[in-house]
Amino acid sequence: MKGGKLSTLRIIRYSSMPIGPLSGSDTAAMNLSLVNLSLAAVVAATCLSSASAQSLLSLVASKDATLNQSTSGNVANGAGTRLFVGRVASTGSYGRRRALIKWDIAGSIPAGSRILAVKLYLWVDISSAFLPQNTLAHRVLQDWSEGTVAPPRGGGMGAPATAGSATWLHTSYPSQFWNNAGGDFAATPSFTFDMPNTGAILTEPLAGLIADVQDMLDNPASNYGWLFKTPEVQTTTARAMLTREALGLRPKLHITYLTPGQTGVYGTGCPVGGGTLQLDVTGTATGGAVLPITYSNAPSSSIGANFFSLALDPIGTPLFANCSAYLPLAGTIISGDAFVVVGGVSSTNFTVPVGFPGFLINVQAAVLDTTPLGFSLSNSGVMLTQ
Repeated sequence: MKGGKLSTLRIIRYSSMPIGPLSGSDTAAMNLSLVNLSLAAVVAATCLSSASAQSLLSLVASKDATLNQSTSGNVANGAGTRLFVGRVASTGSYGRRRALIKWDIAGSIPAGSRILAVKLYLWVDISSAFLPQNTLAHRVLQDWSEGTVAPPRGGGMGAPATAGSATWLHTSYPSQFWNNAGGDFAATPSFTFDMPNTGAILTEPLAGLIADVQDMLDNPASNYGWLFKTPEVQTTTARAMLTREALGLRPKLHITYLTPGQTGVYGTGCPVGGGTLQLDVTGTATGGAVLPITYSNAPSSSIGANFFSLALDPIGTPLFANCSAYLPLAGTIISGDAFVVVGGVSSTNFTVPVGFPGFLINVQAAVLDTTPLGFSLSNSGVMLTQ
């Protein structure tokens, strides 16, 4: 294909450095296997039916509590229907409020799974400020307990702590303490987001959020949740969010993941006609297995090619309107087999490399068309080897 239009697909090929949690020898061997297998893949003549099935989970928080600033540490709010973040007004002596929230990741997702994307959902019920507030999420470094205190009225002032409550000074009132007043948490936030004055929060699949959830799955003993706080400079900025005890709109993580051997799809392909370019990969990603990759709603009477990576960009890099690359453009991307599109459909096969369990493989197809870039991209097909 040298000198032909297919060479335009090479603009998304990079080979600068290895990606993913790999050793040097594993990376070289895995990339070599992908190159050899993708170049030798068989081009199928018919479009096979697809049933890609990555796992989706909407997980409600397992515990939450508010830390109300208090020199005595005898104020709590662990069982109320509102969590508070920010600084309150003069009626509360301009005190600080910080929210603790934990999700039971390892108790909800099978061990060995790979987290593809996570979105945080919260609902802001009331606010003392109009403008959005920058909110920081820090990993908590000690275990803590909710307690049973449910403050009266709005809940912002808390109520007298009872045994087992988390407070500004205590991980569990009255005898177990934080090392630092206001909670023990990582100095650097894992991720940040803007909290509105009221209404829903649904974050993007932020890199730090995904990394934390993966770590919470792999290392459950150190999962103490996150502490949410604002910069705490301005007063009268507090927000109240609904807790897991509320009847609805509770704190949730929307998690997309693969279990070992599972295949699935991620993202949305570029617009083609009245739909989008769709790639599906099916089967079980066991070493040596031959998995069908099918394409539908592709530009008709054209040619395309697969591109592989050992990582996923969960947000995607926009190439043009409603068209994104989910391959990590700063990492290693391996060009694979070419295929012919007839009637908007095509298919190829991919053989899973033997001897490399636990690797995420991401494939995205590019098909030549008349867009400004000269090609359109499919969604991503994903697989976790076993």
